[in-house]
Amino acid sequence: MKLKEIFTKEKELKMIWRLKKEAKASYLIGASHFFKCSFRNSLRMYISKLDTVLLEGPLDDVSMKRVADFGQKAEGFPSLYDSLDNDTINKIAKETGYHLHGMMSSFVRYHDLFVTKESTDQDMLQIKGLRPWMAFFKIWFQYLEKNGWKCKMDVDAFNIAKELDKNVYFLETIEEQIDALNAIPFERIVNYLKKIEIWQKYRKLYVKNFLKGDIENIMSLAEMFPTRCESIIDKRDPILFERMTPFLEKGNAFIMVGVTHIPGIMKMLLQDGYDASQIKKPVLECISRG
Repeated sequence: MKLKEIFTKEKELKMIWRLKKEAKASYLIGASHFFKCSFRNSLRMYISKLDTVLLEGPLDDVSMKRVADFGQKAEGFPSLYDSLDNDTINKIAKETGYHLHGMMSSFVRYHDLFVTKESTDQDMLQIKGLRPWMAFFKIWFQYLEKNGWKCKMDVDAFNIAKELDKNVYFLETIEEQIDALNAIPFERIVNYLKKIEIWQKYRKLYVKNFLKGDIENIMSLAEMFPTRCESIIDKRDPILFERMTPFLEKGNAFIMVGVTHIPGIMKMLLQDGYDASQIKKPVLECISRG
């Protein structure tokens, strides 16, 4: 099979678990916020049969603009740009398709990552002067987009839920998410950017393991990624679990969180008496209201 045939546009979602307790069933999905392929058909199949959709945080234009606005207020934060040597800057320029000094690129604004719009050079935010996490995501998402990662699972789920007139709830506020981003260790971001030679291998292995539904290898790959840190994972897992619990008790819920939250939340679910089974072959009959 040719490589281009492997990465067809639509794929079957395998990062999904059926949760059951006292005859109440729901589904937990590990999301890749950006990905090479679409999972819209799988998402639609599940969402259409369930009552409630829970997502990590708000995805509307206003909320995303607030994230972008906060990302530009860099007072009191170290400069990521100033921490990169010229060799790293040149490597990033080569891999992303633009030069960080001039920043002449068509890369979309941060809040537009979730809202498809045509962007221009006037939309560009400067790396210098951004909060570290904003600067990093600007580089990283440009790199992914250049390599064909244009699908957004969260947005697809949100839009499908709205289209099907489902009840949609968010597990966090924008303020809580920004606080978590602000606390990402600066050193982790700098170190990852300086290891640009591993990005291609990371990207390919991530796609391979995500499509297989291999959560263990996904977590192993994520060890060095900047967001695999206390503020993003360890502190948020209990909050996400606590806020999804009332919906799990009612059952028939579709819950999507970032894939790296799955092990921590799963541990709490099992301790709370839930049965969990990963579904790698979606079958409509398994979706039960009872």
